[in-house]
Amino acid sequence: MSIDSNRPDESRTRTWERSFRARRRREPAVQIVIGIIVVALGVLFTLDNLHILRARDYLRLWPVAFIAVGIAQFAQARTSGRRLAGLLWILLGATLVANRQGWLSVNIWAYWPLLLVVVGARIFWQAFYTSTPQELSPDADAAISMLAVLGGSNRRVASQAFQRAEITAFMGGGKLDLLDATMAPGGAVVDVFAVMGGFEILVPPTWNVDVEVTPFMGGFEDKTTQPPASASGPRLRIRGFVMMGGLDVKNR
Repeated sequence: MSIDSNRPDESRTRTWERSFRARRRREPAVQIVIGIIVVALGVLFTLDNLHILRARDYLRLWPVAFIAVGIAQFAQARTSGRRLAGLLWILLGATLVANRQGWLSVNIWAYWPLLLVVVGARIFWQAFYTSTPQELSPDADAAISMLAVLGGSNRRVASQAFQRAEITAFMGGGKLDLLDATMAPGGAVVDVFAVMGGFEILVPPTWNVDVEVTPFMGGFEDKTTQPPASASGPRLRIRGFVMMGGLDVKNR
């Protein structure tokens, strides 16, 4: 009788733990900082309309917002990718502030064509990518490559020993469906590189998933239902870089 009476408490505890993990994945610190910035702008423009101060004297320091966002993202980061994204925001904001204050004379926007160099190099590398000996498998879907440039690419994988996927999206997007796949005993890796594009990855609800994506002027969202912390088994690592685009990881 006492055992049965404890079951509701255990159920509530598991529900609370799942809710807590979901809140941690949302990582609200950046949203809080952005909200504060919007409120500050509202107050600044109100004071300017009342002729108490001049908004232009403060708006020249607008790149400080990038630094604040970067610090918030770095402080709450739980992966190296998120920490790197925070550092990139801090570096961008600091460079822009230094230019506006006259401490530096660097036209950071003059280097944007290097983005095309990076994208082209990534596509070239992916075209000649070959599996390492440990990855070779008679299953054709065990290691796949997807490319979406100015278009879309959708693929459904039913491999019973899935190991790796390479995803590249430039001004395009698509979907990788792994719902019918089974991971190899050693786990699997999905490498994502998305610029001005986005991808959706569907994974079975029983899979352990680690998302280690670096977003820059873009984002990713982990909507998966994580198995209990005590669950053992292979893990799917999703890693990569997303710029001016998005990545969604979910169970359906």
